[in-house]
Amino acid sequence: MNEYLSPEVDKRFAKHKEASMSENPTSSVAGSRSVVDLALTAYLKGKSDARSSARIDPIFKEIAINQMKLFLFSGHDTTSSTVCYVLYLLSIYPTILSRLREEHEKVFGSSPSQVSTPISQCPHLLNKLPYTTAVIKESMRLFPAASTTRSGEPGFKITDSRNGLKYPAEPGTLIWLVSHACQRDPASWPRATQFLPERWLAKEGDELFPKQGAWRPFEHGPRSCIGKELSMLELKIVICLTARRFEISAAYDKLDAAMDARRMSDKVRTVNGERAYQVGKGEP
Repeated sequence: MNEYLSPEVDKRFAKHKEASMSENPTSSVAGSRSVVDLALTAYLKGKSDARSSARIDPIFKEIAINQMKLFLFSGHDTTSSTVCYVLYLLSIYPTILSRLREEHEKVFGSSPSQVSTPISQCPHLLNKLPYTTAVIKESMRLFPAASTTRSGEPGFKITDSRNGLKYPAEPGTLIWLVSHACQRDPASWPRATQFLPERWLAKEGDELFPKQGAWRPFEHGPRSCIGKELSMLELKIVICLTARRFEISAAYDKLDAAMDARRMSDKVRTVNGERAYQVGKGEP
């Protein structure tokens, strides 16, 4: 990956240098909002001798490449995992799938095969999909793609809101925020195990209105995932391109038949009544 990204960063650096020395820059980097272009723009502004240098600072280049890999790999995993669960849930909730398709037809027109054209011409249309967004967020509530950890700090304590008990979290303590548990907690989520996209369309005061801070697939605060907007955008595009063109159905009958043939039917398991579930260390 480094062998591919390194020359790409060099090419962008050369274009940025050219643009920075031109009074009327017309290159592709002018006004670009891509991650690498934003980083290089800040680098050239903050380093006085960067424009006259023939090569990019190697330390900055290494950091930039590492961040690009983070976007590529982390974003891919989040998107691919969530797409699987969105399509799975839509396959077992036909009423929700029907409503989602109606929204897509209203926004993009009646031809499922031509969705890419209006998206390319008017990307802002992706902001007019409240139900699609609700389906994605509800899928990520039930099946979050990842969780995160935090390191303890001197004098830091975690307070149990139920009884006020304080737990010390000194340096050396690793705090794991388990999104899967938080987002299925009945104390925060009425009908917690049900797939209810409408909870994301509920008004404040409604029983289903999500509590602040209870949805954590991307975490919160200054350490929240920097790729969350990219991930949500990718998910919307994939769902828009597939939801009306394909009929998705589970193939567990074929799986069960294969398992029976190998005398492994006793291995069939469910979690919360679902055949699809997330695992840790290979066990549910």
